[in-house]
Amino acid sequence: MTKPGSETSGMTGPRRSPWFVLAVVLLTGLAASLTQFKVPPVMPLIMEAINESGTRAGLLMSIFALTGLFLAVPAGFILQRLGQRAAGLIALFCLIAGGTIGAFSRGLEMLLASRFIEGAGMSFMSVVAPAIIALWFAPERRGKAMGVWSVWVPLGSTVMFLLAPLLAGGWGWEGVWWFGVCYSVAMGIFFHLSIRPDPRPSVQGNTSPAAEGLKGKALAGVLRNRDLWLISLVFCCFNFVYVGFITWAPTFLHQVRHATIARASLLVSVTSALTMVAGPTAGWISDRVGSRKVICTVPLFLMAVLFPLSPGVTEGLFLALAAGIGFAAGFVPTGVFSAGVEVVGDERAAGMAMAVIQIGQNSGMLLGPLVFGWAVQSGNWQTAFWILAPVSVLGGISGWVARMR
Repeated sequence: MTKPGSETSGMTGPRRSPWFVLAVVLLTGLAASLTQFKVPPVMPLIMEAINESGTRAGLLMSIFALTGLFLAVPAGFILQRLGQRAAGLIALFCLIAGGTIGAFSRGLEMLLASRFIEGAGMSFMSVVAPAIIALWFAPERRGKAMGVWSVWVPLGSTVMFLLAPLLAGGWGWEGVWWFGVCYSVAMGIFFHLSIRPDPRPSVQGNTSPAAEGLKGKALAGVLRNRDLWLISLVFCCFNFVYVGFITWAPTFLHQVRHATIARASLLVSVTSALTMVAGPTAGWISDRVGSRKVICTVPLFLMAVLFPLSPGVTEGLFLALAAGIGFAAGFVPTGVFSAGVEVVGDERAAGMAMAVIQIGQNSGMLLGPLVFGWAVQSGNWQTAFWILAPVSVLGGISGWVARMR
């Protein structure tokens, strides 16, 4: 039986380094995060093009998560049934199809439909990628690997915050959509060539009834795991505040601080950039101290203090707060991904564990931008930023209550 974390685990055929597989998974997952965060940098352009209010335009981010919310658990079962490569290719197909439809859209309804399809791709990718990583890396190295993987979302948002204004300047917001489609096609080919079909038999070393039982009773046990659902709630609260913040912060800077769209995106990209720095750092610290709880709870309490300060400061201080929020945010996914796999006690169930985590993630991504946009429309920016504080506290408390390393 091959050990998780060995150079042959997770693949048949030629020996490959776990870090190579991690690189493949990260670059492929980037297609989903690029697709998710292509909206915020060009939100003012989209609102003008389709003549919609902030509340309704915010649905373009929220609807992306709605599919993931409904498909999280089915995606886990599909992963167990079809294997990792097939599930990954399904994810990329959804990103390509949704992006193509969106590029031809001229109204909110069609755009929302395309985002719904793209959200399915995000859901599958969110389940598939950590499951592959969990099989390739032993527990004592898993924190580092999950820390590297955790940069997939901030890296995608950073690239889009920097690149989308340039693409939109030359080809309109549609150019941003076509960039996402082309990248997804390229990564689909790369993923297909790099990831072998259904590696699970080589990992498990057998197809015994006990191994088959993982598809039934053991998977049902994963769905009943109290601590896993608490960790999922942590990720729900985190995505609520983080995605809500980076979705609307460029619009705040553009409308209230009168920054250009390019400058507003550049300023907010600092948040994602610091999140990328913090992710691998958090993984190293987590493996060193042997704690997932501290890594994914303390930063949420810190973020609860920083969010309410954001709308009342100068542009320079806003940049500093955005950097602090980004660095704190980078610790949370690392702890959540590692703890989510470990609380179920079996790496083979990592796909289903990630499905439960994705229910929390997509719930947060659905509600965060929508509630923030509603608060801006019905109140003011100060109210919107203040809403993020109690949600952060709730996430921190949930993580502290959960039994995890």
